[in-house]
Amino acid sequence: MEHVTASYVRQVWDKNGWLKEGQHGFRTGYSYESQVIAVCQDIADSMDNGEKIDTIVIDFSKAFDLVPHDRLLMKIANSGVDSRVVAWVRAFLLGRTQSRSAIIRGSKSNV
Repeated sequence: MEHVTASYVRQVWDKNGWLKEGQHGFRTGYSYESQVIAVCQDIADSMDNGEKIDTIVIDFSKAFDLVPHDRLLMKIANSGVDSRVVAWVRAFLLGRTQSRSAIIRGSKSNV
């Protein structure tokens, strides 16, 4: 169900122009690898042209837990996504957090 919902949302956002050319996340055929390649190519092009290069690196680890779900749901609702899908996403997110731990033989283990 998650895959179907994500595919639908991606189609709506692509049709409405919400997904930009430079965005690699949440787009079919793109990945973090394609983002790294694009950044490296931009840096190489700038160096070839003798341009100044400034960089900022941001670590988005545990980003899921930091996103205010009410704000996320409002943005999804305002993006043209069907209200029934927004309701499903709301129900999916209620009380959820992401964890990198596993339960092994009754004990919680950080992965």
